[in-house]
Amino acid sequence: QGAERAAPARVNSFEMSSSSYSALAQRALVAPNPKHHKARTVRAGNKKYQWWGSSTTIGVSRSSEDLRAKAQAAAKEAPAADELPPTEWEPKEWRGSFENDADALKSFMSEVTRRLEGEECRFIVVGDGGILESTQPMPGEARFAELGPKGTCCTIASPTKEFEAHVMLAKVKEVALARSERGGRKIYAVRLFGDSGEDAPAKSVMTILLNGLGEGGVPEEAIEKWESLATCLPGA
Repeated sequence: QGAERAAPARVNSFEMSSSSYSALAQRALVAPNPKHHKARTVRAGNKKYQWWGSSTTIGVSRSSEDLRAKAQAAAKEAPAADELPPTEWEPKEWRGSFENDADALKSFMSEVTRRLEGEECRFIVVGDGGILESTQPMPGEARFAELGPKGTCCTIASPTKEFEAHVMLAKVKEVALARSERGGRKIYAVRLFGDSGEDAPAKSVMTILLNGLGEGGVPEEAIEKWESLATCLPGA
């Protein structure tokens, strides 16, 4: 019969998984194919970045030489590594000292109530023989009263006075904003610390947590308000 057909020449092409391609595109700023990838906006500080990802496989429409050339050209204009958005959530803490500075502490406590007003918070006080916890939307105002030798008392109270928390500011030496993870749950805390001993850590005066026990955890809006308190700490 007729001669056998010659096998077609092998095309020099490659196949790259979407995860590998996406990672390379992020580093080299190569624009992914919109047919295969979907952009997602990610916030990092005051900047927004576009992250790319897809569960599908990239086809063979791009040659390795073409991709490599574009990556090398774009890498020259790529931002520094520390400007890229974080790859995963990490624990962090901001601390400020308020020792012998009652006015600065009064200002900070006022900002806590003003910025977190209406956000569901959990107030925790740990005593020598017991722990008291109460969940309450943050009142919008802190009140202050001078109690003679005891110094300034800060009161955070609901409009109906069914909830009241009192803090003797002279007992507070440091404040920490700390985010951590426990049991798969993210925790955002305002921690008020008192004196510390030679071999003992600073004693907790009061802790205020953003309450995220419900479905979905802590709302993003509440987290942004909490993070903004870092600018109110001394030295910020």
